[in-house]
Amino acid sequence: MAILNRRGKHKTQAVAPATENFAFVAELPVGEKEPLWKLQVQMVTEPQADGERLRLRAHLQTNFASALRPALAAAQARQDGSERAALPPAGTTPPAPAGRSLRLAERAGHAVQSVAQRALAVPLVRRLAEPLLQLDLNTWVEIQASTASLDAGSHGLLPQQERLAALGIRPKRTGDQPIAETWAGEATDGFAQVSVLQLDKRHLPTRLRELIGDQPFGLAATVVNTARQKP
Repeated sequence: MAILNRRGKHKTQAVAPATENFAFVAELPVGEKEPLWKLQVQMVTEPQADGERLRLRAHLQTNFASALRPALAAAQARQDGSERAALPPAGTTPPAPAGRSLRLAERAGHAVQSVAQRALAVPLVRRLAEPLLQLDLNTWVEIQASTASLDAGSHGLLPQQERLAALGIRPKRTGDQPIAETWAGEATDGFAQVSVLQLDKRHLPTRLRELIGDQPFGLAATVVNTARQKP
């Protein structure tokens, strides 16, 4: 994978002495357009009242329609053109490709493309894969955890509450058991699914609660999955 941007853990003394940040972006290129696979992660830890809050955000893109499909079409066009071209005289060595040597990520992308080409040459696999090649998939994950005393517990940590409410999604509050809820439906040009998890200290295993001690604990997470169809 190619690490395009990486900022190691560091302390931002001027703004918040105990704030820590970590972020990176990784991608797997294929063809000349969008990467086939791209992951972005950001984590921030900061003080909160009598404890600490952690925010973790991740975005995973899988571009079958925007990246893999055009790359396969371009590769097929090149192959058709090479088959029509005249063969070089016997005993000659074809010239080496110009430009710098391929990076590891580029070689991996070419390997994925080659495997996909061979698989799609099988008619049954082609028929099964055609619907997938029309889609771009996205997953957004946001997690917030805190060791501060919060009146609403993990419910107060739920990410994107206003945006969820705008979609008509109003998660329940936790009781004796942790809450895990899911909503799904059609979205613009595709499908969307939203899942929510709320977990308080009382829901943790006994051994883990003992390790935390007297500190409060709450965790809430939101996961959004979309599948967008592209003509």
